[in-house]
Amino acid sequence: MNSDHPPDLRPPDGVGTTALITSYARAQESRRSDPLFTDPVAELFVAAALGVPTEAGTALPRLGPARDDGSSQLWESLYSYFAGRTPFYDSFVVEAVAAGCRQVVVLGAGLDSRAYRLPVAPGTSFFELDTPDLLDFKAAVLVRHELESAATRVPVGIDLREDWASALTAEGFDAGRPTAWLAEGLLMYLTPPEADALLARITTLSAPGSALAGEFLNRRTRVDDVPSSDDADRAVAEIFAGNDRGGPSVEPETWLAGHGWSGRRRDFLDELAELGRPVPALFEPRETDPLRLWLFTATLADPRQAG
Repeated sequence: MNSDHPPDLRPPDGVGTTALITSYARAQESRRSDPLFTDPVAELFVAAALGVPTEAGTALPRLGPARDDGSSQLWESLYSYFAGRTPFYDSFVVEAVAAGCRQVVVLGAGLDSRAYRLPVAPGTSFFELDTPDLLDFKAAVLVRHELESAATRVPVGIDLREDWASALTAEGFDAGRPTAWLAEGLLMYLTPPEADALLARITTLSAPGSALAGEFLNRRTRVDDVPSSDDADRAVAEIFAGNDRGGPSVEPETWLAGHGWSGRRRDFLDELAELGRPVPALFEPRETDPLRLWLFTATLADPRQAG
């Protein structure tokens, strides 16, 4: 990254890189003539991270593995994944709020901008949990561009490995009210026990009428699953596979039911087919041991009594 960023707009390192390339994918999708969604805030994050303005009608400048020029099989797969899952979660949030959830908790929120771009009822609060450095970068960009959200945005700066439940409650979260929980792109970075602990904590904080959405893979990613076009891509593939800790150890419905939730899954390839988008190389069907992504939604079937 450039070293001449103003101090308040220094891009986050580490896991913040994943948040940035997710925004890059959303910015790239928003520039299409047939976008699945539009996220004008995403390009502001990309421009701030790069330290240069982006220009309409030209390709986005490269940002790590993200390349808006079609030259990388790896990025085309990641772009398809990040952009293709977004409408699923957008619909979940809109429907959950319409059903009465006026609290939305975004776990590992990154540079999520749903508080700004989704049509939700007045009085809806988005609690965004992520590391303080990442949320500081996000806030600086939002302030610089004088952006205001229709919903109430409540940043909660904390690592999810810490006591995030207490931090969330301290910021005004009410466990007695229905909540929509969003775990987008999170569970595969947790071990099975960590995923179980996360869901157990979510359950204790959830009132009747609460809803949950997330995703995880049917198995851990291997380096040979991830397409690569050059040495740089191969290095990213190794990081991608190395950070995959498996997530829940059973299929979504079974995992959710064990904690009192009634859930249903959707295969990511079915989602892409409905959207009219091609299958990315990462998830191409294969005869043996294919890599599959399960998207899921759930409602709390037995609130506070699950274990």
